[in-house]
Amino acid sequence: MIKRREFLAGGATAFVMMNAMRARAADVKQFKLGVITDEVTQDLEKALAWAKGYGLEWVEFRNVWGKYITEFTPDEVKRAKDLLAKYGLRVSVLDSAYFKSTLPGTTSKFAENKGDFAANEHEKQDALLERAFARAKDFGTDKVRIFSFWRVDDPHTVFERVAKELDRTAEIAKREGIRLVLENEFACNVATGAESAAMLNAVKAPALGLNWDPGNAYAAGELKPFPDGYAPLDKKRMWHMHLKDAEGTGTNWRPIGGGKIDYLGQFRAILKDGFSGTMSLETHYLNAAKDKEASSRESMDGLLKVIREV
Repeated sequence: MIKRREFLAGGATAFVMMNAMRARAADVKQFKLGVITDEVTQDLEKALAWAKGYGLEWVEFRNVWGKYITEFTPDEVKRAKDLLAKYGLRVSVLDSAYFKSTLPGTTSKFAENKGDFAANEHEKQDALLERAFARAKDFGTDKVRIFSFWRVDDPHTVFERVAKELDRTAEIAKREGIRLVLENEFACNVATGAESAAMLNAVKAPALGLNWDPGNAYAAGELKPFPDGYAPLDKKRMWHMHLKDAEGTGTNWRPIGGGKIDYLGQFRAILKDGFSGTMSLETHYLNAAKDKEASSRESMDGLLKVIREV
């Protein structure tokens, strides 16, 4: 039999937890904020419950149950859709590894030791894109994440070739009712805000927009992704954002608010500029215990602290 004191204590705990969830939900309502599920865990149900606990309404699918989302079977699609319905969450972006491959005739240090990515031959890319479109439609999103090929020593030498490939792909996407979000990836030919702006200016296809990732820009050497990297971007073609923090040089990831990226300024700017796209925490940071869930929690807590100051 539960004693009255235990019952009241339990009720008080539940009340505090409920208020905490409401406060978090109020924080995230300023933006269409989500999380890339495998940054928390490969266990999709646990990741969705984690997102729901933060009051999130969106998730981004990349790797789930140990495999890339583009490789899902019909049964796995159904299972994932059932879980999304159970937790009342929506998919913001379907992540593909499209063009995270070597541009024919080039070499890249970033293609070394990449396993399947390194062997992702150019002739297989169209089939990959087709699967990505199908999965996006399965999960009710019109946004598919893509890349700009493994980075060569001087990206200017392949700029026109990359632009031509992206333009061709955008025409295919337009016919399918899909929007492509090009991620500025430090290991690819479009890595910084400046490079993103130049590529979007060259490829004016309406089906191509940007997944702006300040963390990747920082890792590529653009040490002030805000305001410097953000300034030249076509704000109307920013459709999604990845959020992670960093310090030092390279990929020294930190929890949001614990690095050198000015996210407070970035968030204030996107509100002023009328950003209406989605965004996802992409933690990358790992704590000393290498605990992904705890690391993502630390980063999400830091992110919400910044958002409360916006």
